[in-house]
Amino acid sequence: MGDRSQSITIRSTMESDWPQIRGLRIENATDNPISYGATLHTTRRMNVDAWRLRGRRGEGPDTASLAAIDTKTGRWVGMMSGQLGDEDGPQAVLTGVYVSSDYRGRQCGIADALLDEVEDWACRTSDRLRLFVYENSPRAIGFYRRRDFRETGRRRAIALDPGGHTLEMVKTLRAPNQ
Repeated sequence: MGDRSQSITIRSTMESDWPQIRGLRIENATDNPISYGATLHTTRRMNVDAWRLRGRRGEGPDTASLAAIDTKTGRWVGMMSGQLGDEDGPQAVLTGVYVSSDYRGRQCGIADALLDEVEDWACRTSDRLRLFVYENSPRAIGFYRRRDFRETGRRRAIALDPGGHTLEMVKTLRAPNQ
């Protein structure tokens, strides 16, 4: 497979990236709709304005949207996003995590590189970074544990998996602006 980490660029998304975002999210919804939070059918039916909005998240002060791009091929191979606050509190929240199956694993380092950037963004305004991860995703849970996230004991039901849940995990960040 070679060392793909040498050919990966991580950058914030822009509104004009919407076709690439759409393509990667369709891949995500095909590979794992629970991880994306939408079925392939729903994802394909989203209009251009919805995709443009997702691209703009990389340009906003209260949001982050990062893409991992293979510079040798131009292929988008991962994304990760964050937002300040949600219905559970004001802290930064990690969302929209996806890495293409053939770019996963520590040897590629894409998830780590994306999370480094989201953590840098989050620590500017928050002392914690929260996320919800599918309870039946041991690789993802293991990744977050390795990155010092800990389960809080909170769970949420998943509409796409009746009887399934996501687990809340939290990481303490360095103090804002330090």
